[in-house]
Amino acid sequence: MHLTVHPIGRTFAAVFTILLTLAFTGAARADKVTLVAGGTGGDGGPANQAKVSRPFAVGFDKAGNMYIGQFGTKTDGHLVRKVDTKGIITTIAGTGKVGAGGDGGPATNGEFNFIHDLVVGPDGNLYVADSSNRKVRKIDGRTGTLTTFAGTAEGKGATGDGGPADKASLDGVASLWFSNDGATLYLSGFSRFVRTIDLKTGIINTLKNCPGGRSIAIDSKGNLYIAGGTSLRVRTPDGNVKVLLDETHRGGSDLPLAGNPKHLGIDAQDNVLICDELHHLLRKYLPAEGKLVTIMGDGKPGTGGVGGPPEQAQLKNPHGVLFHKGAIYVADSVNDRVLKLSAD
Repeated sequence: MHLTVHPIGRTFAAVFTILLTLAFTGAARADKVTLVAGGTGGDGGPANQAKVSRPFAVGFDKAGNMYIGQFGTKTDGHLVRKVDTKGIITTIAGTGKVGAGGDGGPATNGEFNFIHDLVVGPDGNLYVADSSNRKVRKIDGRTGTLTTFAGTAEGKGATGDGGPADKASLDGVASLWFSNDGATLYLSGFSRFVRTIDLKTGIINTLKNCPGGRSIAIDSKGNLYIAGGTSLRVRTPDGNVKVLLDETHRGGSDLPLAGNPKHLGIDAQDNVLICDELHHLLRKYLPAEGKLVTIMGDGKPGTGGVGGPPEQAQLKNPHGVLFHKGAIYVADSVNDRVLKLSAD
């Protein structure tokens, strides 16, 4: 039996297909950009009125508190800030002074040297990429005590495999990500390697036959994405590595990734969020389609567009991106602010 589809039905199906495509491949028109943190105020007030100096990373704990890692400048920043569920900001780590001291004491008395990333672990502790100290620092979620979790700051190579992470040398640390089961911390950055640290034992190792990169992220299936140079690669759970994007593989876009894209994120559909810093854009790679699309930014460095649709928002050298409960948070670094992309 042959069925005839009414023209209205065909029209409805076509419209539905278009809407579905928009929902999964780009920012919907109903989405808008709002300011989460940034301004001239200080601790104890609303985050959306507070000064944040060169934010590079955003994280959330199970209670819904947001954490901001401030890369800082030579004279300002180098802090970890907390924004509670009421939107009030405080400093939980760092004095603002560049240094490496403070282990064993309150994190608020600790010193950092250009923070690139942070993640909240399954244990409730906060892990911080203390980049220029070539260390991963840990802030105890219960006591607020600061310690060194990985790295000695000695030597420039990647050493110490099979031993304690806090006795190993790190050749770079800029990006952190936990495995889906929370048992392993992955780290990479400024290096040719991806290192892994067993959370229970503290033992560090190097992933074999795996290129390093500036930023890493792991999707729900265990695929490890690595951004470095002008490339995006994936290492599948069976250990195979494949190039997804580079100067010649552009994912259907006229604009390839700029050199050394910054932090990666993973959304609810396992798409890869990419801070294309030098193009001042937030982009998304869709593995199922092999496509690269822009979801935020007009490509011009600036501060305009907050409160409006994402394609009209301007960014300036964004570094951090995180998907959390249906929204995307962007560390708009040189604009000294954190933005949120969410449904209106």
